[in-house]
Amino acid sequence: MRVTSNTKLIKRRSKLGMIVSLAGIGVLAVGMAASFRPQIAWVSLVALIIGFVLAQFGSYNLRRWGRSPRPDQVLEEAMKGFDDRYHFYAWTLPVPYVLLSPQGLYTFITRDQTGKVSSDGKTWRAKPSLSRLFLLFAQEGLGNPTEEARLQAAKLTEWLRTKLPDLTVSVQPAVVFIDPRVELDVTDAPVPVLEPKGIKKWLRGGGKGDAVRPADLRTLEALFDEIAAA
Repeated sequence: MRVTSNTKLIKRRSKLGMIVSLAGIGVLAVGMAASFRPQIAWVSLVALIIGFVLAQFGSYNLRRWGRSPRPDQVLEEAMKGFDDRYHFYAWTLPVPYVLLSPQGLYTFITRDQTGKVSSDGKTWRAKPSLSRLFLLFAQEGLGNPTEEARLQAAKLTEWLRTKLPDLTVSVQPAVVFIDPRVELDVTDAPVPVLEPKGIKKWLRGGGKGDAVRPADLRTLEALFDEIAAA
């Protein structure tokens, strides 16, 4: 499988996360120092709030862009072994993660929650925990991942319609929970909800879509590569 990633964007966001995290730690240090001076206690409170938010925002960016493995690397590893007709794009197209293959076009969104996550197909819930409380701002929000996946697939479909109006290809969305500590309890999901270890099996089985004609595959790849190189 070939992989095309927006390494410049990834490095830039990772650097931003590091800078903001350090800034947050610095502001927290100022707040702690100010706490020893009662006459400026308000400075301590403000600094502690700002420092905490900055540190958590920086941590969020580092978790998504700076940690190893990153979400895109988890997806890449999960699909390792496919031949060169499969091409995975990370952060180069209108949606973050796209797989172009002879058997269909796919979009993925990721979540990094740990612990028990459940859904009845409409509502999503993550069981509260102390660790999740500490990661309240650093961890990506759960939201409604299946709806987000559906919207991203629709976004890519509409974008393709403007770029290649004479080409028709369906886009299949999927949600991937990338942390091995997650415990999924999902029923009646309108979009496939997977763990990394199940991606390849899904693509080879239930995830097979309408075959993409070789000529269309080349046209799509040429467009994607052009956008990625821009």
